[in-house]
Amino acid sequence: MRHIVCQQPESIPGTVREVVACLRAGGVVVAPTETVYGLITRWDNAAGRGRLFALKQRPAEKHLQMLAADLPMAAAFIVGGDARLPALAARFWPGPLTVVVPGRDGGTIGLRLPAHALMQAVLGALGTPLAATSANRSGEAPALCAADAVRGLAGEPDLVVDGGPPPCGGASTVVSICETPMRVIRAGPLSEDALRGALGEAGVE
Repeated sequence: MRHIVCQQPESIPGTVREVVACLRAGGVVVAPTETVYGLITRWDNAAGRGRLFALKQRPAEKHLQMLAADLPMAAAFIVGGDARLPALAARFWPGPLTVVVPGRDGGTIGLRLPAHALMQAVLGALGTPLAATSANRSGEAPALCAADAVRGLAGEPDLVVDGGPPPCGGASTVVSICETPMRVIRAGPLSEDALRGALGEAGVE
């Protein structure tokens, strides 16, 4: 398990190269986002996704989150056409909002466009979405530092990036647009009033 410290802007390019190389090789990485530390692997890496569940001891029925650089990157995997998604994206992304949308496989996907500079650079260089989940054993509090992110895992990731404390210091707000009206699944940094206000202003409540 390799550790990298990336707490200054000048260290981002080298860290991105290492993270992307690990992900392209099928690896699993612990890395910071603007909310909490996450376990990440390529979305199309079935074996890596399995390792996320195993490391976290996550129940199989719970879905992984998708991190994408932009909506076009996610378009191949989600059902589009709901005007609420671009309305929320325009106001709150990139940022600490996860939107549950219908997936093209018949299930649902919790989609987020992260605001963290390192994660944005990784997604841009990789060119494909990431599967992600918070880096903590299932049922425990999300990790706000690299040490806590690996302490409770049931095994070791391939790479750990210490990016210091996440700016938001808490998990993202989660909403679902798989139904009408929009449903708040988990409270977070963005208030329900702000989210519904954005939809109202766009005329897509």
